[in-house]
Amino acid sequence: MNDTDTRTATTDARPALKERAGVVNALLEGTQTVLVRHPTLDPGTIDEPFVLYPSYSHQEPARYQSRYEGYYHRASTKPDAGVPIRAVAEVCEEHAVSSDDLEALARHYVYTPEGLRDKYDPDDDLRVLVLRVSELESPRLIEEQGSYRGCRAWISLVEAVDVSLESATPVLDDATFSERTAAVRDALD
Repeated sequence: MNDTDTRTATTDARPALKERAGVVNALLEGTQTVLVRHPTLDPGTIDEPFVLYPSYSHQEPARYQSRYEGYYHRASTKPDAGVPIRAVAEVCEEHAVSSDDLEALARHYVYTPEGLRDKYDPDDDLRVLVLRVSELESPRLIEEQGSYRGCRAWISLVEAVDVSLESATPVLDDATFSERTAAVRDALD
């Protein structure tokens, strides 16, 4: 891929990751810096930026840490105007963890460790993805398609959405992001 391709692309050439809308908001505000995922949801290496697609179904307030319940309440209903595409993310680090490691990482995500265990099989190893999230300069509302529904992590958006990485602004400055990344590593040692 040449420099022009990496700076400006459309989502038809870039994957979109479906994640609960409350979690997407927490990532956009810099409150959450990791995603905990089951390996079967994200097989292989995620080596290029992707769009965050907020999902409004299957959100459960009981999964949120009490101090972060506001993320659930602010994102419990899909906007009538469409699904807001507001961010692009890159995986900067990946760690394999057991469900026992979730307690040590709790300050890096908005769910409770029990909420994550409930969401994923606690007997399997999990993946912790450290994300560098950037807010798009011009968010877009897109119409939800039938092909976007269902229990799948990755979708291809039918409607082209310009993703200009040059004009996207990281939600955390470099120093803060480096501190958070180091804190994740420390929590797992």
